[in-house]
Amino acid sequence: MARRLVEHLTDHQEFWTDYPIPTVAKCDPKYNPNQMWRGPTWININYIFIEALAMNGYIHLARELRDRTLKLVMGQNDIYEYYHPETGEHPPKAAPIFGWSAALFIDLVINRAQGKII
Repeated sequence: MARRLVEHLTDHQEFWTDYPIPTVAKCDPKYNPNQMWRGPTWININYIFIEALAMNGYIHLARELRDRTLKLVMGQNDIYEYYHPETGEHPPKAAPIFGWSAALFIDLVINRAQGKII
């Protein structure tokens, strides 16, 4: 099951965008990267996937997702609720100064500095 999940996760036509992981696959007709839960990337969802990938032996992929997530957040002037998975920009309705995104970003940075994944 994990292998099949990773196949979908790393498919560029589905979930492996420039700034993964969109909440809806790019190939889905209802994909809308600017509408909450219809396609944007969320730091909290990525955090869960990073942890799950590491726990299932996909260490390289967990590190890559972590690093892409950090790059996504560092590409903005603020920390937002969610992000556009293809451009990395914040969608118009994404809340700025968002607490759980900031907390998880800090945790990812600290773990990376300590040589950990999560």
